[in-house]
Amino acid sequence: MPKTPDIAIFGSGAWGTALAMAWGREGANVDLWGIPAEAIQDLAITRSHPRLPGAELPPSVRPVSKPAEALRAPIWVSALPTQVTPEVWAHLKTQTKHRPELLLHASKGILLNNHKRLSETLEPLLQMPVGVLSGPTFSDEVSRNLPAALVLALPATIEDDRAMQLQALLATPRLRIYLSRDVVGVELCGAFKNVLAIAAGLVESLGLGLNAKAALMTRGLAEMARLVEKLGGRSETVMGLAGMGDLMLTATGPQSRNRRFGALVGSGRSPKAAMATMGEQVVEGIATTDAALALAQTVDVELPITTVISRLLQGEDPHEAVSHLMKRSLKSE
Repeated sequence: MPKTPDIAIFGSGAWGTALAMAWGREGANVDLWGIPAEAIQDLAITRSHPRLPGAELPPSVRPVSKPAEALRAPIWVSALPTQVTPEVWAHLKTQTKHRPELLLHASKGILLNNHKRLSETLEPLLQMPVGVLSGPTFSDEVSRNLPAALVLALPATIEDDRAMQLQALLATPRLRIYLSRDVVGVELCGAFKNVLAIAAGLVESLGLGLNAKAALMTRGLAEMARLVEKLGGRSETVMGLAGMGDLMLTATGPQSRNRRFGALVGSGRSPKAAMATMGEQVVEGIATTDAALALAQTVDVELPITTVISRLLQGEDPHEAVSHLMKRSLKSE
């Protein structure tokens, strides 16, 4: 049996692989599991990911096709697409009786089927604490060892001393980790910014100008804050890396698939046609839009920008969607 890994990452997409590279460069033994098995086998042979050109897996990263090997690790990190994460973990938990002290997930979104955050669903499913790792990071830059910062949000069941140990364990000279206890806020910010990034792409492709984009991002943060605070998160989280930082990156960066999707729809393509151009990349903001609206209704929070994006996804003309937003009754800031 191979050596027990220090960290196991479940999800061998670009982000899971980039995290494996970041920790593997510092000497951590990382098992990287994903599906399909053929993709893992290719990763083991080529030592490179097709969406991370110019970056190679460090020697201490081991792609594995059998989840039982990775499940022996003392730290589990889930980097799966949000909407399939509970289903995959329902299967993975049957592969081992071992349960580490916590699971960290690095996915961004709200579940469409029950409008819950991932930690809300995974904690009872796995019977263990669940934290979240989130922030303004593009996987290709992390894979190339460019500087970045993330928020590590841990539940109260993890004691302060251990929380700081985990922070130090996951931090690297090029990946700075900030500790938070606001799991709710960090998860909601990570999900909601994808919706706003679609809106930013729409504004950009319609040629509405930088004034409109600045207004969109600012009022988008206000929407984010209303929802986060109503659901028990903290306002300072919204104004930090997980909120404003991630929004700035995703709404402006050329690598942002959510911004790119919004721009394609704004240029006249149907949502279905725009999605067809994205290949295997998941645009999490699509599912998150209606899930966020449903969640907001439960706490009586108005989300006008999110409502416009929902209409856009249902086929409304982009110009009409923006017109609805601009014609809303005037309000105080």
